[in-house]
Amino acid sequence: MKSIKLLILICAATSFSQCKTIKLSKTAPFIITGATYHNWVGGQPGVSGINLIIGVENDAKITFNKIYFQNKIVDARIEEREGKKYVIANISTSNREELIIVEEGAMKKQKKEPEPIPFTLEPNEAVIKYMVGKKIYYYKVSKIKKRDTVFYQ
Repeated sequence: MKSIKLLILICAATSFSQCKTIKLSKTAPFIITGATYHNWVGGQPGVSGINLIIGVENDAKITFNKIYFQNKIVDARIEEREGKKYVIANISTSNREELIIVEEGAMKKQKKEPEPIPFTLEPNEAVIKYMVGKKIYYYKVSKIKKRDTVFYQ
């Protein structure tokens, strides 16, 4: 009898500890009008990044939170340009090290480990995390066009 109770307890504990899988929405309450990205290189050595620009329409009552793109997770922001709305992600690919405070004012250089993303994406695909009310959704944007690299001086 003890072994049956133990088995039931183990099964219950295992079922509660299973990871919740993130499901992508097949449709979104907004319209993607276009999506492009370009790499950029800064005027200093080791400074670079990616700018991802996704045009959207009908985005009323939607809060855009995060964008998952090329193994990076970044905050999404909305910009309005010439009367059109865009979801923008600025992704740093710089190889500079981050300074962190270790103990009582001592500084140490450390490279930040990237957070793993819960999606398998092609280099020209992104996932937008957005909210409608208090509910979170994920929508995949495919066929994002790559533009020429921009070199800053």
